[in-house]
Amino acid sequence: MNLKKAVLLILLIAIITAVIFFMFKTSNTNRSDDSKIKVVVSNFASYDFVRAIIGENKDIELTFLIGPGKDAHSYEPTAQDLIKIQNADLFVYIGGEMENWADKVLDSANIDKQKTICIADFVDKIEEKEIDGAEEEHEEKHDKGAFDEHIWTSPDNAIKMVKELENAMEKIDEKDKEIFKENSEKYIAQIKEVDNKIQNIVDHKVRDRLVFGDKMPMQYFIDYYKLNVTAAFNGCSTEFEPSASTIAYLEDKVKAEKIPVVLYIELNPGKVANTIANEVGDECKAMQIQTLHNISLDDFNNGETWVSLMTRNLDVLQKALQ
Repeated sequence: MNLKKAVLLILLIAIITAVIFFMFKTSNTNRSDDSKIKVVVSNFASYDFVRAIIGENKDIELTFLIGPGKDAHSYEPTAQDLIKIQNADLFVYIGGEMENWADKVLDSANIDKQKTICIADFVDKIEEKEIDGAEEEHEEKHDKGAFDEHIWTSPDNAIKMVKELENAMEKIDEKDKEIFKENSEKYIAQIKEVDNKIQNIVDHKVRDRLVFGDKMPMQYFIDYYKLNVTAAFNGCSTEFEPSASTIAYLEDKVKAEKIPVVLYIELNPGKVANTIANEVGDECKAMQIQTLHNISLDDFNNGETWVSLMTRNLDVLQKALQ
């Protein structure tokens, strides 16, 4: 166990020890005072899918645990977060290295595993891959065979997630089963519509490479649409500033293949992407692509969804691949 994971484990044990009495006290009182079904979801994509499934149901309290505007890779649960998980009728998480805190919390707090879903267990996972151009991380290596946690970027996986979350909601609220099914089918239809639009762009592409002057948490998307990719960092990197040699490599790749767009992801100002685009010249520009690893606070407040954010990518992909 490396130092970072050891420190995280000690911190979690200390937090849990400090609040355990309050957690059990809260769990014993809240259910009698509040009849709402409580669903707690770790990441944005799963939160959005559950939100679509339950619709306007006022009897369900849905909580986005990490919250908008934060990097999911550096999130650590607070004592209040642990209480929310403890009191939940359903807790949905991704797992893997990105959420290695989740299994520790569930084991330490002795939470009923029947109330939890590791949604990654219900999709086709892929192992972490080496990405063309990406620097190795300075802080830690990924475990061999670790899976890529960004499962939601593939429309196929997104649909599987919606279906499994619908099943989970039906188990804890059977009376609204038909509503959940109807809402689920409507949302899956929207996902398929976006998928068809993206596929149409891919089918008419003149190049097949996307270049990220950033980390690249879209391997499922890349594999699904059979594209190639070059990036400054892998999807879970905690680094922000690539080396001069990495920037030079990306610039050379963009020039050699006449790449018109250098991408950067949400919650990032795009400094590196703009540096590369400016160096290449007027024929290249930096553009933001939505990877849904999280959502900005403004987009969250505006009610943006997996579908609306992926739809926002259509123009970016059109410019990048044509």
